[in-house]
Amino acid sequence: MTAPFDPAPYEAAGIPPAEAHRWWTWRLTAEQASAWRRAGITDPARATQWSTAHVTPDTVGECRAAGMTASEALLWHEYAFGLADAIALKHQGHTPEQAYDLERGRKPRDPDDPTAPGDAFTSLMAFAGGGDPRDRAHRFITRLGNTDALVIYSYCGADWVDDEAAAWARHNVDAPTARMWQELGLKPSEAARYIQRGLTPMAVAREWWRAGIPFEETASWAGAGLTPEEAVAQRARGVTAEQAETLRALRDND
Repeated sequence: MTAPFDPAPYEAAGIPPAEAHRWWTWRLTAEQASAWRRAGITDPARATQWSTAHVTPDTVGECRAAGMTASEALLWHEYAFGLADAIALKHQGHTPEQAYDLERGRKPRDPDDPTAPGDAFTSLMAFAGGGDPRDRAHRFITRLGNTDALVIYSYCGADWVDDEAAAWARHNVDAPTARMWQELGLKPSEAARYIQRGLTPMAVAREWWRAGIPFEETASWAGAGLTPEEAVAQRARGVTAEQAETLRALRDND
């Protein structure tokens, strides 16, 4: 059972009561809050984000000097890069995704690659009705000209050609698989991080289920950038799924 809030240690550290309660809500002690405040981090949710990425008050300055946000640090952590390596690779101009590919001997992926799809694109345009601008499928296909043709076909065949479908297709996720990721509650960018590591929706669901995380909480913890083990540890400390959802929203806003 969580002990009741005691403002005294926070007040002794010079932290005002209202702010102290926020630090306590995130299960950060007065000592931890003081350390983060000295490091220039005054938002306990951000401090928790940095902590999840295994960044401490002593090392956060180095990250910020390198231009790294808390959300980016989390992404490096998700791809299993240590802090020193992450900073060095960032200085070299690599994103976490590109560095992950390089580490595995793959050609780094460029999400803005304008390579034309050639004959596949022509075939898809014919499938969409010859270029009628009023045609929903045609508009969908023209937005995804550099996406794998079979992926685009899967959405057109399912008559799923809205903005959400386009977001999934841009990650080269076919329509049936996208629906499975949606069942887990994950967004395209969140699922893409698992996909790049070679994981399927079922594998991810199994991993979180084995850790004992309730299904309805999985997307919040996973979207926040935590591993199942880290989510278990945070829940044991009293951090809630609602707070995990706050961390998830912070990633979207960075």
